[in-house]
Amino acid sequence: MTTKRPGWALAAWVTLGFAAAAATTGTAVAAEARTLVVLPFDMVDTSLQGELNHGPLADDVARLKRTEAVVQRALAARDEFDILPREPIAGQIEQAQQSYRYLYACNGCEIDLGRDAGAELVLTGWVQKVSNLIININATLYDVERGEAVGGASVDMRGNTHSTWRAAALYLVNHSLPANYHSRQAPEQRDSAPP
Repeated sequence: MTTKRPGWALAAWVTLGFAAAAATTGTAVAAEARTLVVLPFDMVDTSLQGELNHGPLADDVARLKRTEAVVQRALAARDEFDILPREPIAGQIEQAQQSYRYLYACNGCEIDLGRDAGAELVLTGWVQKVSNLIININATLYDVERGEAVGGASVDMRGNTHSTWRAAALYLVNHSLPANYHSRQAPEQRDSAPP
């Protein structure tokens, strides 16, 4: 005579198996986290308001700072990156900002800044404002050793509010940038990349 095991017992074993596999995978991914320094984001304001104001409005500059912080926190929450502080290279960043209008287009200085920070990766970012209804957030991820871009993304937002900027930044970090970055990796790195 065969004894039937209750359905919950099978479900418990399956759940424990998945939990163990997830824990093992999470540990492997965390061990492979790459160091990343996030450079200050730039504001490219080509809107009529920006032209009349001779630069971005104070509200937009404040949104840019908040958005940059959102991006840093969201990247730090991903197991694949270990965010490095940029305070040790604050002087070099300031010098680069004085030499170039935008850090995202500084003729390779982002690689030097990443190297000075001791990072494997460096992220540049900028928000481009065409009008209050047409704004996008952009980011490029560089491999410091290779000296080249290894990922990039752009997310459009409609509306110039704190919530639209935040939502666009989170979408950039959680969807657009990782998808592009992972698609450019070697097959063995792609297979171990988190979702």
